[in-house]
Amino acid sequence: MKNLKEIAKFASGITAWESLVHLSLWLSGATPTIFGITLTENLNLIQTIIPAILSILLAYFGWKKRKIVVL
Repeated sequence: MKNLKEIAKFASGITAWESLVHLSLWLSGATPTIFGITLTENLNLIQTIIPAILSILLAYFGWKKRKIVVL
C-alpha cells in the first residue's frame, strides 16, 4: 500500500508537469509538430485539463486518502 502511494505521488508530479507544459504552449499559441503530430491549440487545451485533473486525484490518493475501497 505504501508503495502505491509513493508511485501516485511521483505520477502526480509528472502529470502536473505535463499540464503546465501544455498550458504554456496553449497560452503562447505555439503549434509544434512532434513525430508528425501537430499539437493544435485544442489538443493543448485538452492536454492541459486532463492531466491537471489526474494530478489532483493522484495527489489526493498519495497524500490524503487513508484506505482504498475495493468494490
